[in-house]
Amino acid sequence: MTPGLIRRLTVAGWLLLGGEIGFIMFQLERVRGVDGTRFASAWDQRIEVLSFVVLPPNVPALAPAAAVAIGTTLLVAPADRGPWLDALLRLVAGIAITLVAIGLAAIVEVATRPGAVDLDPIFLRLGGMSLAAGIAMMCRIADRA
Repeated sequence: MTPGLIRRLTVAGWLLLGGEIGFIMFQLERVRGVDGTRFASAWDQRIEVLSFVVLPPNVPALAPAAAVAIGTTLLVAPADRGPWLDALLRLVAGIAITLVAIGLAAIVEVATRPGAVDLDPIFLRLGGMSLAAGIAMMCRIADRA
């Protein structure tokens, strides 16, 4: 792989990562605006709003950046990777791991609600956590290759 192609793929990966970062920033802005109600505390509602990033339809927004970062890293010799590609790969992995942690916090919040436990939101978050964990695992495999 030529250095120019590696550089272009790295730039494309960073641009693709912008979509996921924009979505996370949008959710964080929504979290900032949450106030408590008589039904749930402000923190419970904030966790609920933030956990939307972990839902299975939303996690694949990270997949294009992950695919470029993982694919390029696996195809390039370790000496040719460069700091920007390494940073991209590790940032994608870090975001994926963070999504797993957010999903775990959301599951705890759902499970500790008063009354009967609703399993649907738990299963949805488990699905998103599984996707995010798979992305993180692939990033680790590529980083170690």
